[in-house]
Amino acid sequence: MKKLTILTGLCISALALSACSNQKRLVGSKGDQYTVNKDVQKVDNDSAQKEYEPYTIKLNLERSGAGQNMEETFTSAPKRVVVDGDQMVDYFLDLGLEDNIAGYTRGACLDTVNDFPAREKLNKLLPDGQNLSKASKEQILSLNTDFMMGWDSLFSDDNFSVEWCLKNNIIPYFPYSCSDKATMEDVYKDYDTLGHIFGVTDVAEQKVQTMKDTIEEVKTTLGDDVYNNPVSVFVYDSGEDAPFTACQGIPGDMIKLAGGLSIFNDIDKGWATPSWEEVVARDPDVILILDYNNDTEAKKAFLETNEFTKNLRAVKEGKIYSACCSDMQGSAGSANAVKLMAKEFYPDKFK
Repeated sequence: MKKLTILTGLCISALALSACSNQKRLVGSKGDQYTVNKDVQKVDNDSAQKEYEPYTIKLNLERSGAGQNMEETFTSAPKRVVVDGDQMVDYFLDLGLEDNIAGYTRGACLDTVNDFPAREKLNKLLPDGQNLSKASKEQILSLNTDFMMGWDSLFSDDNFSVEWCLKNNIIPYFPYSCSDKATMEDVYKDYDTLGHIFGVTDVAEQKVQTMKDTIEEVKTTLGDDVYNNPVSVFVYDSGEDAPFTACQGIPGDMIKLAGGLSIFNDIDKGWATPSWEEVVARDPDVILILDYNNDTEAKKAFLETNEFTKNLRAVKEGKIYSACCSDMQGSAGSANAVKLMAKEFYPDKFK
């Protein structure tokens, strides 16, 4: 009996010690501080996904110079996903995959439009405004990450290189929508790909169809005359000495679908930094501010007082509008953003 008591006491002590040591506060090589929770780290290797259909994707490494394109085949859905920025985490939330997310960052372009309550329950790795490139490799590994989604630069040699990812059993995912040549079709392709990878193809198909229906509604409402004579749009992302603006890619395509055309559509890049003098020379019909985190009013005030832009037609006529920056880069809210822009550009069409 005495021995049993001793053993029980030892067990209780061991349990208490285990609970106390369940969390550890660490500092990564980039100075980032993070907590390791051993329970959270555990990866469920349950092989219950008997109906999972293997799916092969092509990692497009060549578009950013990260190496030669390669294929990766999934035989089960990733369970420890790390995602960089609201733009990309919204794909997962829209597909109902919040339980697969081990950690994420909101990035600089916060989603201030779409309502995803599950976002508040996610493990946010860094403060708002910081991208995943600020995290250390130790922090990523502490999450037992098996899938990462981010801009191409996230997988450069300066951050989490493709070689490093694969060596640590992490599949890097380069969204189709992040290409300088991307269109809304690439957003649909990202949905389709993620739907296959995570075994939610039915949900992905339904989401894509809803987006396509929204775009078709906009096209029908605007009509051919609008698309043959689109309004000229200056996209103001940021910058005071010189403007950072959208040209091609997803934002350029979304503006076209909304009945507009970027004044820098002739620049063969997704984004560029022209001069203010060039903006003045092209004198846009409207200005579209990309809202990062409810900063539209501050950007608008700058445009209204800046010596180069204060006398633009769009400024004098009050045709300064805004769109959520996260949605304008290809995300769950992109189709709705097209509709909102169309309403701003052509209010009479939507009465």
